[in-house]
Amino acid sequence: MNKRLKLIYNPAAGRGKVQKNLDQVINVLQTGGWQVVVYRTGGSPEETAGEAERACTEGCTAVVAAGGDGTFHQVVNGLMRVVANGQVPPALGLIPAGTANDFANNVRIPGDIGESCRVIVRGKTRSVDVGRLDRHCFFNVAAGGLTTDISYKVNPRIKNRLGKLAYYLKSVELLPQFRPFSLRITLLNGELVYDGQTLLFLVLNSKGAGGFPLIAPQAQINDGLLDLVVFRLCKAHEFVSLFLRVLRGEHVHSPLVTYRQAPGFVVNGPPELETDLDGEMGPPFPWTVGVYPAALRVFIP
Repeated sequence: MNKRLKLIYNPAAGRGKVQKNLDQVINVLQTGGWQVVVYRTGGSPEETAGEAERACTEGCTAVVAAGGDGTFHQVVNGLMRVVANGQVPPALGLIPAGTANDFANNVRIPGDIGESCRVIVRGKTRSVDVGRLDRHCFFNVAAGGLTTDISYKVNPRIKNRLGKLAYYLKSVELLPQFRPFSLRITLLNGELVYDGQTLLFLVLNSKGAGGFPLIAPQAQINDGLLDLVVFRLCKAHEFVSLFLRVLRGEHVHSPLVTYRQAPGFVVNGPPELETDLDGEMGPPFPWTVGVYPAALRVFIP
């Protein structure tokens, strides 16, 4: 078997966590029999996606994304172009070095650099679903409303210092300024799922997003379904109570929450609303969201 691997790493993620440990990363992978080609991100997200796409033509049988959820998002979009061209994409390895690391946490990839590399060396993979939104793909979450733009509004220094806590604090800070929005969601067959004033909605591939590990507690990464979670308009004291229930994964039974699993959704909201795909800025509405079942193989423990 060809064991040529492209390592795509974000030097800024986690206060330079990967960059500081780059020699260790390469050593563990090489000791495991991989020939390692290194690409340092720093250009546009499109350039990073292009590097992942080119890995296939360069003879790589694996691509390793080292960074946060945004880096993973860019790499996944590049690999899905390989799928769109009718080719078999390289297997995907994840070295989590960001703030939330939602998808990596869901599949139990260790946060320790050396241990995450050893997951790749051991070679066990699992096929996972990938979300689709028009020409975009998302690995973990597509969302809109309160908190969805926090990942690019929180000061990077504060985010690196406080980690997930920075997201929580920013959520509370923004609440008084936030204006609810009208949202209408149907299934792909036209069945109405939700229509009302909204604070936040998320379409998830895994259980967690934004550092909250159980936003979609029934989600599975290989069930061919997406999980919709909508937080309805509520009063400030209700929101604080709901926020605490989200931390425990107990919110889905609240009358303030709509939770639905399906292969896809049609989402209509204000065209000016800021949206998010895996921590990157997302496209405007309307959305047609679906899933590519078992589209990528990911190295897992």
